[in-house]
Amino acid sequence: MEKIIPVTSPKTLRTVLSPVELDIILSQQEIEAPKKPKTKFQRFLRAIEVPHGDEPISVLRNPDLQPIPDKERTWGFWSFFAYWGLPNFSVATFSTGSALLSLNLNIQQSIGALVIANILIGLMTIANSNPGIKYHIGYTLDQRMIFGIYGSFIGIIFRVGLAAVFYGYLSWLGGLCFNMVFSSFSLNFLNMKNTFPESVPMTRRDLISFLCFQLIQMPFAFVKPRRVNIPSIVTCFMTLFAIVGILAYLVSTNGGPGPLYYNRVTLNASERSWMWIFAITIWYSGVSPAVANQSDYSRFAHSKTSCYWGLFLGTVLPGTFVSLSGMLCASACKELYGVAYWTPDEMVAQWLRDDYSSKARAAAFFIGISFVGSQLFLNMTQNGYSCGMDLAGILPKYINIKRGTIFVQLISWVVQPWTFFNTSSSFLDAMSAFGVFTTPIIAINIVDFYAIRKSKIPLIDFFTLSKSGLFWYDYGINWRSTLAFFTGLGLGLPGLVYSANDSLKENIGMMNFYYGYMFFIPIVSGGLYYALNLVAPLRHEKLRQEDPLDYFNCFNEKELENMGMDPNSDDVDILDAEIQDRSSFEVPGKKTA
Repeated sequence: MEKIIPVTSPKTLRTVLSPVELDIILSQQEIEAPKKPKTKFQRFLRAIEVPHGDEPISVLRNPDLQPIPDKERTWGFWSFFAYWGLPNFSVATFSTGSALLSLNLNIQQSIGALVIANILIGLMTIANSNPGIKYHIGYTLDQRMIFGIYGSFIGIIFRVGLAAVFYGYLSWLGGLCFNMVFSSFSLNFLNMKNTFPESVPMTRRDLISFLCFQLIQMPFAFVKPRRVNIPSIVTCFMTLFAIVGILAYLVSTNGGPGPLYYNRVTLNASERSWMWIFAITIWYSGVSPAVANQSDYSRFAHSKTSCYWGLFLGTVLPGTFVSLSGMLCASACKELYGVAYWTPDEMVAQWLRDDYSSKARAAAFFIGISFVGSQLFLNMTQNGYSCGMDLAGILPKYINIKRGTIFVQLISWVVQPWTFFNTSSSFLDAMSAFGVFTTPIIAINIVDFYAIRKSKIPLIDFFTLSKSGLFWYDYGINWRSTLAFFTGLGLGLPGLVYSANDSLKENIGMMNFYYGYMFFIPIVSGGLYYALNLVAPLRHEKLRQEDPLDYFNCFNEKELENMGMDPNSDDVDILDAEIQDRSSFEVPGKKTA
């Protein structure tokens, strides 16, 4: 029979609760009976706290960071197919052939490299999904798990920086898609005179479309991330039909795939092997941030199987088909128009200038609105919302997903994405290096969850500053993962420097490491982290343990049974104890002396 433990002071609590439980309960007193702010600044801070209703908040916790309850886990096969289909049903994937063919590979070999890359990406993402699937936690708590309570800022800050850059980059591409829509309405817009001086690396038409795309994205900051799965599914299929239409028209009009399809590869065997590896790395780099923060969305899964199959097929099938379609379309354009167009807006603009008919305008509108939709939901799910989730982990009391998303929407202007395409900026060359920052995190996370923790973690320890907490490590930082992370990153950075600066004399070994960092960094960072845990293992009573109770009411009956965990009574919640208003506190499983 459960006992009632009288609670009259923190000293009494210390005799019956663990330090972590005590830390959380005592911090809860401020939530249940908050102290009255004494100064104007304190009143200001209280006023700008995130709305949280009856849910507690602290320097480590707000409702957006808590494990997802069963009723909110609604994503199935098609939701994950769409989430991973969005990066593929996009302008970037459609035009990726331009980067691969520049490696002196032909279309056939580029597709071979992409198939291998997509299979590896799918398997890596599945391996990185399980903290979210099993414990329903996001990327932020993942980082606390591997780097520590304070060390988690390492992974979060890197991810926020990448999200801001990618958000601006994809917003500019979305604006180019809007060009197709507006051009279908107005011939004057299609032929709009550019009034900007030559020193400005964009046209007036492109700026107008970019502004419009940025504006239509803003309201989606107020939509919960788990609710965009249905529109994402719709836009994926719309874009699929648009791509099929473009491909069918160009290949049939040209009478074949065009000259690029028949190009021969002149590389020797060694050069060809390294270019295959580099092609795989380039493709992986573009989606590596999404692989890293997969738990942000796998926590919405209602079943493990639907998540696995949805993400794997959503990665492999569209990723191969859309890339192949883009290369075949560019090849047909080369023969038809004398120029290999790599983006849909260039192809549509050519059609409209050749024949501004109702048929061409209708095609331009449908293709344009389809790509606008896919770019919008791609940008929101993989950059906007993700950045909001990450920022919520830095200042949980003052930033939630909505506020963090609005922040990245505003800050993305600072990166000036128009310079990515219209100047000699080295950004596009450096894009292949984005994975250098995220791959060590992915590798360490997989090794930590499976090999070190044996897929068992206590959720309550994510939300405490107690030195007895599992994720406190040493002064809040896990030095093992930090060392492994910066070692892998450090070995990849020289290749980034060489690729961005042609004037430097390359080190062949460092460049080869950079070409294949998708393969090499996991070995370095993951292997080093595992070795450090063998040499200097973490010794903690909660290692490879789970919570005895479902403290967050996030598990269903089947999950509780599989984990041997007791349900948490609705009226007895260790995290929501109204200590100030009770003369006693009931703790399931705790016995009086």
